[in-house]
Amino acid sequence: MAKRQKRTTSGGTSTWDIVKFCAYVAMVIAAVAAMLVFVFGLLGKCGVHVDWAGRVTGICSMIAQIALIVAVVIPAYHFMRPKSAVVRAFFWVAVIFLVLGLVGINLAF
Repeated sequence: MAKRQKRTTSGGTSTWDIVKFCAYVAMVIAAVAAMLVFVFGLLGKCGVHVDWAGRVTGICSMIAQIALIVAVVIPAYHFMRPKSAVVRAFFWVAVIFLVLGLVGINLAF
């Protein structure tokens, strides 16, 4: 009877660990941004005006979007790598549009 062999991991960080981390960070920061929008909205209804509220929520949303982009682009890259040149071209065009959109969001704040 053959002995069962155990597989051990090297303990390093894999690509999927980075994706999972970015997805987690994006979720947490998006939740913080949503809570800040809620709190600042309530303060606005109570008559308290906070000048920097929009900037803080915008920065939180931007960080969340960066983490979401990283969490989406990495699996998409692994999906499109063996595909045809047309699929790869669409991927890179989409990545460029995502980055340009993020830069456009940053210019607004």
